[in-house]
Amino acid sequence: MLKKMTAVLLAMALALSCALAAAEDAEETTYAQEHPGVVNYDGYWISEDAGTLIEIGVRLDGVEMLIFRTPGHQEFTSWEYLLTYDDATGALQSDNGMKSTNTVQEDGSLGSDSVYEYDDGQAVFSINEEGRLVWEDQKEDAGAGQTYIPIGGFLGDYVCGTTTVSFRWTEGHYAVDIKQPDSAAVVGVWQYVGEYDPAARTVTAKGLYQKLTYREDGTVDTEADPEEKEVSAVFSFDGDYKLIWTSPDGEGDGMAFENLYTAAYLFETDN
Repeated sequence: MLKKMTAVLLAMALALSCALAAAEDAEETTYAQEHPGVVNYDGYWISEDAGTLIEIGVRLDGVEMLIFRTPGHQEFTSWEYLLTYDDATGALQSDNGMKSTNTVQEDGSLGSDSVYEYDDGQAVFSINEEGRLVWEDQKEDAGAGQTYIPIGGFLGDYVCGTTTVSFRWTEGHYAVDIKQPDSAAVVGVWQYVGEYDPAARTVTAKGLYQKLTYREDGTVDTEADPEEKEVSAVFSFDGDYKLIWTSPDGEGDGMAFENLYTAAYLFETDN
């Protein structure tokens, strides 16, 4: 079900991104340069019950937001906002919120009964003393009773050459899986559990490395003697927002991973 939602959620994100076109003059001051405090909002935030995911993107000329309630399910609710940053209060504000209720068909497309409920939602978003996001929905109080934990901008899939990295959020942490083929039959696999550090904007992870041999039918050859060891790593982004993998053994040295996609369906939930 999660994979089938790819086209739906990426299309929604693309539609919202188009509303914030890149500045015509690349040398113009960006929104983050004009309002430095806004960068504290950039990235993903998740509710304490893991039932709502908020994606905030600080773009060249403004801030966009997507909110998904029950992401990864066949039925979900979403809100879309274009926001401005208030330097005096440090809050994000919007009076153009759009709410929709959505169903997903087997082919991944939105069902015919997916409808927009309104496009004049008013909301204020702020960060409290505990570093959590507060959603004050002035239209229907949809954010009441919850605060949202920062998990950075890592959610998604990445690639560098033939090496792939996936970040999923599950049970309060990141599950990070890396695959690096040595040949058609032998693949190095790293499986990490990672914790996000809001201050450093990094994910610190520990896990297990295995070198697996595959049979022609795609199953693991359990008779082959697998290499196995405990591993650790730190994940961060460079200035071009490429994922950097740093480890004591140097596995990720010289590699910068391109982001393939980020979307709300990347949760370990499926109904």
